[in-house]
Amino acid sequence: MLHAGSLGARYFNKGLATSVGDQLNSSLPPSLSTVRDLDGHGSHTLSTAAGNFVPGANVFRHGNGTASGGSPAVRVAAYKVCWPEVGDGACMDADILAAFDAAISDGVDVLSLSIGGLPAEYFEDGIAIGSFHAVKNDITVVASAGNSGPTTGTVSNVAPWIFTIGASTIDRAFTSYIMLGNKKKIKGMSLSATILPRGKYYPLITGASAKSDDVSEVDANQCELDSLDPRKAKGKIVT
Repeated sequence: MLHAGSLGARYFNKGLATSVGDQLNSSLPPSLSTVRDLDGHGSHTLSTAAGNFVPGANVFRHGNGTASGGSPAVRVAAYKVCWPEVGDGACMDADILAAFDAAISDGVDVLSLSIGGLPAEYFEDGIAIGSFHAVKNDITVVASAGNSGPTTGTVSNVAPWIFTIGASTIDRAFTSYIMLGNKKKIKGMSLSATILPRGKYYPLITGASAKSDDVSEVDANQCELDSLDPRKAKGKIVT
């Protein structure tokens, strides 16, 4: 939860309007003219940066403790430039640059950007250009490295004046064990809060073997939504 009274928000969609034309006022939803975050990505990333202290945070009763964003006492302002309602999500360079200009004018101290795309030449990359001007105005720019990889050339926001941040791991393991019928014990990890009855054995089945028709084995092995056939998986432990 963010500090009350510390949040400002603006949206930018003139670049999008130029790109999609009349669709902006006809077929696209009203959320394209509001700062409301119907997708949830902006709220999620903003709370990661500046979320307030929240006691009793846990995942299915695991890791219980107090959670907060990186800087829970700061004042925050959100600049909405991406519109997931358009295709796979539209973040126009014109809108990104307009938001940079607004943030510079507003006098922010730090800009945190959880957007990006494939690497491009700096003079063709709206984020690289906007962040360069922000840094010239003594604003620290922090941006995500993206969600792709681990192959080469998949890191986003690599301009040298940007602090590029990638995901990391934690030193905590949520260990769980499976005891097979032959008494062999297999160690794994699970966040499931369900404890199975002792002394009862369940058949094992892979996600691929329990997959629904017309679903890839990759999706089934990751137990994606609606990827498993309930008739095949019922009463079994899916691995």
